[in-house]
Amino acid sequence: MEHYYNIAFIGAGNLAWHLAPELENFGHKVSLVNSRTKKSARALIDRLYNATYKKNLDFSKTEVDAIIIAVKDSDIHDVVTEIIVPDRCSIFHTSGTQPMNILENAAAEYFGVLYPLQTFTKGLKVNFKDTFFFLEANGDPALSILQHLIKGISRNIYRTNSQQRSILHLSAVIASNFSNHMLVIAKSLMDGHNMDYRLLENVVSSTVRKAFEMGPENGQTGPAVREDTDTINKHLKLLKDDREVQKIYARISEHIIKTHRKSR
Repeated sequence: MEHYYNIAFIGAGNLAWHLAPELENFGHKVSLVNSRTKKSARALIDRLYNATYKKNLDFSKTEVDAIIIAVKDSDIHDVVTEIIVPDRCSIFHTSGTQPMNILENAAAEYFGVLYPLQTFTKGLKVNFKDTFFFLEANGDPALSILQHLIKGISRNIYRTNSQQRSILHLSAVIASNFSNHMLVIAKSLMDGHNMDYRLLENVVSSTVRKAFEMGPENGQTGPAVREDTDTINKHLKLLKDDREVQKIYARISEHIIKTHRKSR
């Protein structure tokens, strides 16, 4: 028989905005939402069936089975310090960088981590079925709870330890967040010359697809991998009015050259 959980969320940011309703779609109940700002909590509550606002972190008189902490990484310690957990209630955080053991002081018997490797933005739909979830627990009972929470949402569930999760998060920041910032720079260049940024869509999409089909080290193209210094110098001259971007271009080109010299 399937078991469903009564859940409280601490935090009402991008992750909670997506995850809380998704948990309800698969039968769980999100009954309480706590957030630093009541406005954010209300915005999330409006997306849920019958949740109410919890103004403090004393959950001792509530009937929640699990508490999910979805706040900034730097705020988790403060939450754990203040929270009062009811008997037989599990507590989980969603951070890619904070260790599981940060939850030890919450005085919950069962605790762990559910970390979705995904980018979340309010208002943009997320494909949870293809999202990778990485779980860590302080024992089999906590792991069982995590698996029951997530198994209806995603078909990609893995166990990791805190060190592995930190490497995952670092790699995701470099691959996703840094790549996005490169797109910000590219868009600024295009906009500055009255050109449509969407002209880059096909080449960018092809690059990402190729990187996962054949490996990024095998798919690298461009003037740096060819050591085409004439083209690199032309590009650097085009960037003469933006020294910071010029330095970024030069440093990345240098790193590409060194990386591919080693692989020859």
